[in-house]
Amino acid sequence: MTSSALVTSERSALVQALADAGPSAITLCEGWETRHLAAHLLLRESKPTLAAGVMGGPLGARTERATNRLADELTGQSRYEKALRDFEALPGYLHMRSHLPGLDEAMNLIEYFVHTEDVRRASLVDGEELAPRVLAEDVQEKMWQVLRARARMMAGKKYPDGLVLEAPGYSPAVHTVVAPPAGRVATVLTGELGELVLYLFGREAVARVEVG
Repeated sequence: MTSSALVTSERSALVQALADAGPSAITLCEGWETRHLAAHLLLRESKPTLAAGVMGGPLGARTERATNRLADELTGQSRYEKALRDFEALPGYLHMRSHLPGLDEAMNLIEYFVHTEDVRRASLVDGEELAPRVLAEDVQEKMWQVLRARARMMAGKKYPDGLVLEAPGYSPAVHTVVAPPAGRVATVLTGELGELVLYLFGREAVARVEVG
């Protein structure tokens, strides 16, 4: 699949998960219902100045206020559904969905996957398991590539003694994120690709990953 097709497949899965759940379902994003997640997605891709505060910092409070304001407008089913349609139709920054598909893929492929699982797995009770989504092989390969490129930035500081990812069945199946210092033993995370993605994105409680 092309970069555009890869991202489109995950965006469609995210929109469907949000539509199925409705505007007031819980998510794995602390304090957010599905309407907040929909608001976040809309603002992230339509208001670059607001998106700059997604990760916190000086602009974080402004972004949070805008997200909550929009989420308050999405409590009704019809307005919520329109917001999902609007999100799906957005062209992305600098029309990147059509003009810069590689950038779209790097920024959004994993983002969409994680948020889809934020919706799907949020309502699980202790001991309950949800069958993983069956991802297209091309999507899996690209996600593994993107994860290897981003893992050090995402989690490197959390593992000063070293971090290794093991994804059986992929090539390469083992990726050293942080090499262990002399005399130290690296933490090894082993699991299916999607589970590793969720773990490194802070969803450890719902990710089926073996830590060794």
